[in-house]
Amino acid sequence: MYNFAPKARGVALPEGFSVVDFTDESQTEDWLRICRDGLISPDAGIEKFRCELVDADGPDPYRDTRFIVDDSTGEKIATFTVVPDMWSTGMGYIHMVAVRREYRGRGLGRYIADRCLSELIAMGKRRIFLLTGDARLPALATYIKAGFLPVNYVDENRFDMVSRWQRVVDDLGLESIDLLNDDGSYMKTLHREREVRVTDAPYLAAGDGVTNDREAIQRAIDDIHAQGGGVVRLTAGKNFLSGGIILRSGVELRFGDGAELVQSPDPGDYVAPLADGYVPYEPGTGHNKYDCIKWSHMWYYNYPMIYAGAGEHDVKISGRGTVRMMSDAEPEKVMKICPIGFYRVSRFEICDIEITDYHSYAMMPFTCDHGLIKGVTVHNWSLGNGDGICMMNCRDMRVHGCRMSTGDDSLYIFSSYRDPRGGAWWSSESPQPSENIEVDHNDLTSNHCKAFGMILWGIDCPDLERIEVRNVSVHDNHFASLGNWLYNPYTSKKDPHPVTSVSFENNRIDTIEPNFFETVVSDMTGFRSQAKVHNADFKDGRVFWATRGGAGVCRGDERSSGGTVDNGYGGAYGYISGGGEDRLYQGVYIRSDEPCCLWARLKTENAEGKFRLAVRSSDTDELVASLDFDGNEWANRELHFRAPKDGNYRIGIESGAAAAGTAMIDKMQLLGNDPAAFGYTRVGMDDKDHDWKVLYFYE
Repeated sequence: MYNFAPKARGVALPEGFSVVDFTDESQTEDWLRICRDGLISPDAGIEKFRCELVDADGPDPYRDTRFIVDDSTGEKIATFTVVPDMWSTGMGYIHMVAVRREYRGRGLGRYIADRCLSELIAMGKRRIFLLTGDARLPALATYIKAGFLPVNYVDENRFDMVSRWQRVVDDLGLESIDLLNDDGSYMKTLHREREVRVTDAPYLAAGDGVTNDREAIQRAIDDIHAQGGGVVRLTAGKNFLSGGIILRSGVELRFGDGAELVQSPDPGDYVAPLADGYVPYEPGTGHNKYDCIKWSHMWYYNYPMIYAGAGEHDVKISGRGTVRMMSDAEPEKVMKICPIGFYRVSRFEICDIEITDYHSYAMMPFTCDHGLIKGVTVHNWSLGNGDGICMMNCRDMRVHGCRMSTGDDSLYIFSSYRDPRGGAWWSSESPQPSENIEVDHNDLTSNHCKAFGMILWGIDCPDLERIEVRNVSVHDNHFASLGNWLYNPYTSKKDPHPVTSVSFENNRIDTIEPNFFETVVSDMTGFRSQAKVHNADFKDGRVFWATRGGAGVCRGDERSSGGTVDNGYGGAYGYISGGGEDRLYQGVYIRSDEPCCLWARLKTENAEGKFRLAVRSSDTDELVASLDFDGNEWANRELHFRAPKDGNYRIGIESGAAAAGTAMIDKMQLLGNDPAAFGYTRVGMDDKDHDWKVLYFYE
């Protein structure tokens, strides 16, 4: 929490108490006894004292630490520390505030907060901060009254604090409070959430597992949406039988502990969304809808159990509850419906729930962005493929801490274009790249297929940038199996689907299917990158090319910096700027036993200093080989080198010593002796300094 306009209120110390300084090492036990009463572990010892007050960057207990003493007994019953410069930030810091439990509620917390502010203001501090936990509600209320504001700090797992601070606002009954960014700037205002329980009036859902509660739940969602957003709570311990429900913008469907949403077996309980309401529809039964379309599973056509459609945003499903699909006692009558399906939804969360007894895919986020799926349990699939998460054409996504035991693929990144199964509640006619995706700390097991993988079926798209998979981080997971689906069954085109910058780190993988190693991936870590350069002439835009900083691609029209350049090959080329860390490169696997040549057409404009054609280790970023260049005409350049060891390397251009200007690249190729590794035939052996010299090359 920050206080950037500190103002002391002159709160007096309650009668019967006094303040003394920390003066002697023997007082360490007093400090520990106070702090163990709710602030630190009851077992914490002298190490904790040293960590917080002796070895930390900022505090000095003899200068900064105080006790409050009960005058009637002489006991030290509270402590606080006022640090003039914590962690070399220059800001004042309020540290290690604790009051023994039996003395709370007597105004000591108000006094301590005011006393700390007074001391720091006297030191000239106008920027003050503190750290606390969201479970310490009385302390939070005290700090807020003293002028502190919450901060959207991002924790070690990269989760922000917005939802946690929202709970504090609700729990304290605050009407509103400003939330600050980590740099102290204004982020947003948090308002007390509207919340309704579906079992309360006017909704009166029965929650008895027998009555159809779909209409009651939907009314609550629609009402909260109309009021600007809030929480619709499925009451704890209740079983809500329902047909499909439609989630609206700004609404969180929050499961109370043990609440269940149960799929109704009655086909008359279902509706499809309209622009201004709903229309009854009867879901189809059976496994596949069409014999003429491969894998035309019924859940591609039936609306999901919980559905949010195009244009909806800021939706959430949360809580320690369960989505339970219908019984399979009569298989021919089972309506196979995806438990949760979103299409073109922006900013969503699915957190902590359980999905069970399902007959389809468990979650289908299609062409969505800025989504988080966290702590979800999926198990007990039946009568279907039983996939876990089918994440199609999504960007800015994270799947964290999920536990899934599935019948088919557990989690996959699906890149698709004009999939013939679309058209009911989703479409892949206008895809977006599958990019900026993090998959971490999950435990995924598949009964007979891939626990994690990619389905790369977008190759028919005329603009490959729209179906590229790029910037994917997969780390700290357990996968029972790993593999990919490479070839689209709905097209005869078999070209490599563009995949760029995929990182595998610290995963435990039981089995890897051969198709994974057949996948062409530029700039992969954890496994081998592609064997040769793809899209060397940039005719498909940026695909297969990784970028840093202001790097980009000109596809024959104007660059973002203005102007066009004729490169003699239709105008498409890649470019970077000088004066920064800009890079444009592809990642390839290079063998150390072969002499190599990095060949490219290069040009610069307005260069102040030389740019660099470079080879870097993907693992260490160490510069392995380089060639400085400039020149305002396109010219062929060659960089001869040997890799120091077999491994993945990044090859391309970077700013180097250029302080300004633009460098352009086209037709880059990596040439080596082994056609099997690089796909090129070498001609000519007349260079005494090398095993070969390139005279020409061809694929």
